Formats: sequence, structure tokens, C-alpha cells
Amino acid sequence: MKRRSVLRTLGTGMTAIGGGCLGGMGGEVIVSVQQDVTVQPGEARIWEEIPDLSDTGGAIEYIVRSETAFDVYFFADESAFAQYDAYIKGRDPDETPPGHAKFSQTALPTDDGDLYEAATTDGGNRESVDATGPYYFAVDHSNYRMETRVEEFDDPLTAFVDLKVIRNRSPF
Repeated sequence: MKRRSVLRTLGTGMTAIGGGCLGGMGGEVIVSVQQDVTVQPGEARIWEEIPDLSDTGGAIEYIVRSETAFDVYFFADESAFAQYDAYIKGRDPDETPPGHAKFSQTALPTDDGDLYEAATTDGGNRESVDATGPYYFAVDHSNYRMETRVEEFDDPLTAFVDLKVIRNRSPF
């Protein structure tokens, strides 16, 4: 009886250890967001200062879905983010930088046409981040860059955000 208990405890412990090493394909999830957000017209929901991955390497994966059109911006440059932030706060920035080309995009209608979706490649799979941070991730419901038109009297954007930022683990 004691042997079974010890084996069960050992097996559970090894599963937890193996899960930590193998889970997430060798990476440590340092940011995990799975939530509904509501964004008023002319505004954005911003996750600021996601930790820098340039020393260890890492990746991002996300899927954002809504019944309303929207944009996603990922900034890896503080000065570009400052211009975006100024626009969102109602000031007139000198520029309107597009964000990181690999991760910033306008949501597109899904195949069934009921939702709009923005995601990393292949439906939200992990993509390596090849830029120095800190990083900023925004779900945008404004006229920034005029990519998705939003009128001040439009309904708020309600979106589900599934975002993960993964830091590579040391091979040791």
C-alpha cells in the first residue's frame, strides 16, 4: 500500500517536473492574458511594458476576436509607442508609426463572417520576437492610421483577448 502511495507521489512529481520543462515547448510564460475587454470609441486597451525578451529570446502568441472591426498594434520601440500613446490620449503626435510589422494588423472577418479576428500566424501560433523591448500590445478601437474607421458615437468594442508572451528557457 505504501509502495503505491510513493509511486503515485513520485509519478505526480515527475509529471509536474516534465510539464514544466516540456510544457509551452521549452519556454516560460511570463505574460498570460485571457479576458474580455471593452474599449470605448477612440481608445485602446494597452498592455504596457511587456518584459524584454532580447537576452533570452522568446515569442508571442495571440488571438483577439470581436463582433466589431478593430486593430492590434505591437510596439517594440518606446518612441513609436510614445507617438501612439499621444494619439490615443487625444494629442497630435508628430508621426503615426505602424507598430511592429510582424505582429500589428487589422482584424479580418472569420470564415463564417460572424467575428473579426487578429492573430499570430496559423491561428494564434507562437512567433519569435526579433526586436529589443520593452514591448507594448494594444487592442485599438480608434482612427489611428485610419486603418479601421471609428466614429465617436459607435458602440464600444468588446473583444476576447488571448495573449501569451513566452521567454525561452536556458537549456541547462
